[in-house]
Amino acid sequence: MSRIPKYPVAAKENRPAISNTRNVTRTIGSGLSETDKKNLLLNHTKPMRNAPVASAPAPRIKRSATVPAPSVVPSKITKVEKKSAAVAPKIAPYDYKARFNDLLEKHKGIKSELSELRDKHVEVSDEYERVKETVEGSIAERDMLKEKLLNTLKDLRQKSIEYESLKIDHEIKKQENEELLGKANLLEDITNSLKLKSLEFDRLKIEFDELSRRHKSLSEEAEALRVLTDHLKKISVEHDKLQLDYKDIVDVMTKTKTDTDALQNILATMYTDQRVLRNTVQDLKGNIRVYCRVRPPLETEASKPLYNLNVLDACSIEVEKIELLNSVRKGKSQHSFSFDGIFTPHSTQEDVFAEVSQMVQSALDGYNVCIFAYGQTGSGKTYTMEGGSGEEQYGIIPRAINMIFTCMGDLKRMGWDLAIKASFLEIYNEVIYDLLNSCKDQVNHEIKMMNSKGTDLYVSNLKEEEVKSSHDFIRLLLFAQRNRQTAATINNERSSRSHSVAQIKITAINEKRKEKFTSNLNLVDLAGSESGKTTQRMDETKHINRSLSELSKVILSLQTNQSHIPYRNSKLTHLLMPSLGGNSKTLMLVNINQFDECFGETLNSLRFATKVNSCRSIKAKKNLTQLGDL
Repeated sequence: MSRIPKYPVAAKENRPAISNTRNVTRTIGSGLSETDKKNLLLNHTKPMRNAPVASAPAPRIKRSATVPAPSVVPSKITKVEKKSAAVAPKIAPYDYKARFNDLLEKHKGIKSELSELRDKHVEVSDEYERVKETVEGSIAERDMLKEKLLNTLKDLRQKSIEYESLKIDHEIKKQENEELLGKANLLEDITNSLKLKSLEFDRLKIEFDELSRRHKSLSEEAEALRVLTDHLKKISVEHDKLQLDYKDIVDVMTKTKTDTDALQNILATMYTDQRVLRNTVQDLKGNIRVYCRVRPPLETEASKPLYNLNVLDACSIEVEKIELLNSVRKGKSQHSFSFDGIFTPHSTQEDVFAEVSQMVQSALDGYNVCIFAYGQTGSGKTYTMEGGSGEEQYGIIPRAINMIFTCMGDLKRMGWDLAIKASFLEIYNEVIYDLLNSCKDQVNHEIKMMNSKGTDLYVSNLKEEEVKSSHDFIRLLLFAQRNRQTAATINNERSSRSHSVAQIKITAINEKRKEKFTSNLNLVDLAGSESGKTTQRMDETKHINRSLSELSKVILSLQTNQSHIPYRNSKLTHLLMPSLGGNSKTLMLVNINQFDECFGETLNSLRFATKVNSCRSIKAKKNLTQLGDL
């Protein structure tokens, strides 16, 4: 620890009062005795001798006993003393005035010196106060540090005592730890020895248990072998008997396999004959078949007036509108029509599909099939094709896909592997849209020929989805329904404003027979025909009526056997070209309702259906190829 210097304690001193402002002249005069005054006058009045006489300096005024002598004389005071020590010029003894002036000059010098000394006194006093305060602070700090030092020394002594005590305890503990370590080593050696003995005991125990188990197992095996030996003798006798039975069964199986192959060939031949017979029946009925379905009024339409509708037989219908004037019968008009079948208002969806299912079967036999619904808006076309909720309300499209997947099992048993693909499109304002694509901006879809003959067509950039079950197809159908253009009209709250086409592509391969066929089933829901005076969507109606008008022209051209058929005048007729005049079987469902206000549109629909029914297309061919020819 560094030593703290001891400062001397300054004794209290009485500083002279600065307020003493007595006249310097009076002070000097009063400070001299009478003898000194006389000597001063004599010295100034004596005449000059030859030898120069140095004037004695005036006696200094003694300092007060209370004022401490400064240790260092200021530089200013030193200068004053030097000036006063300078030799004054000689003055004649008789020149009292000069002597007086000299005294005045000396008085002024002394006065100036006194003023400087006072200023210096003030400075020294201030410095003294600062030094005094510093000394007092240093003394207080010294005392505090001294007290801290004493406390530190006291604590150090206490810690030293504690350290010595802990050192002794440490030595004792060290000896005890060494003793315990020796005991622990001894105990560890004993423990290791016990572990080795335990392991050896466990090993011997395991070996004993293993030997016991093996002994028991060998005893059981010996007993089992004895039993098996007895049983083996019995089995040997049965084995000889089974060998004889096996030979008989192999012979029976060989004969059965031969019979099965013969039956499979007979079944395939029967299936082929059945398909030929079904196709013959379809050809006799006509490749273009027309059915008429009458929609029953809904509960909300019970108050609407109806025209007379009479079903003459299973294929003929008669409509009649009675015009009244002043409640007097003025006249009536009757119109009779004949089709391939009539579905009355009481016919169910199942009744309709019972007739249509023959066309679906033709698609499974390898023929192209087209089924489309035609009629006025609100006449039940969409309900006929798609149906409602629940299996009983299913329309032609969901029932057709159910029938296809039901027949797939029978076809697989006969060696056919089927693949089903589905696509959905609509023709809205003479533009084709992919209903499986929900984007508003779609690429252009064009109708193109599949081959150079022009008998089959396809739509470019159309999305096809492979379906594995009826559920997959229904999901796609619902998705397409949400994307289809519909709107409210006068006759129908949710009218289809576009022609919708559901295309089902069936591909079947029979590896045994090396045969393959591909067929297309087109299910078309045409937009509703409606008079321009009764619609609020004139632009859509113009395109719909125009496409239906072009369809009428195509039917008329086919009916009159013209050389040019205007298929390309509209997207609808171009798409239906293979169905109307090509390699396809076609079924048309004309839908009508019984309301008096729709009588004119009903007549137009029935007349158009009659034209279609009178058309005769070429005989449809089966799309069958041999796998070796591919």
